[in-house]
Amino acid sequence: MSQEKLKLFLQALEAKGIYISKEDIKTVSERTRIVSIEKGTIFMKQGVPVKRLYFLISGTARLYVNHGTHETTIDFISWSEFVSTFVYVQNEVPSTVALDALTEVSALYWEKGDIVFLKKHTKVFNDIENVMLDSLLQWNLRREIEFRNLSPEERYLKLYENQPKVVQQVPLKYIASYLGIHQDSLSRIRKKIILKRA
Repeated sequence: MSQEKLKLFLQALEAKGIYISKEDIKTVSERTRIVSIEKGTIFMKQGVPVKRLYFLISGTARLYVNHGTHETTIDFISWSEFVSTFVYVQNEVPSTVALDALTEVSALYWEKGDIVFLKKHTKVFNDIENVMLDSLLQWNLRREIEFRNLSPEERYLKLYENQPKVVQQVPLKYIASYLGIHQDSLSRIRKKIILKRA
């Protein structure tokens, strides 16, 4: 792993309250690989056992469910976030969702053997697993509360405030799907917001 990518990874861990010892840095670096993923690539397939845990260094990915006749966007994942879960990779559980690269993505990744080794030989990977589990629970709760209590316009504004790059880079059809509305409705919301700010 390059020093630049290692620095980004360590900064992201610290932002999540995870601190890593010098010994663990060396061990983790030796078991970490880097991959560049082209725009449009589905790098986690629905119904297929999950083989890798990813950490996005740059780029944006879309988490979605394919219903056969249509897709539902669940979330957008940007830099400095983990993708997948320890449980899925360790037990090779088939994924209930799919993940595709909306832009070119640079990511660190670990396979099952790496995760088992790092959980056994480092403290930090156990800390990461605990934080990821807590983050997943909070994400599920927050998403449910937002859908119950916020209008599509309010959810769009929240997305714009929290992930402006997503709003700038992602096709409207995916944002509309994420909000649970038709693309025409999203266009009206965007025009309304522009008029308000004019």
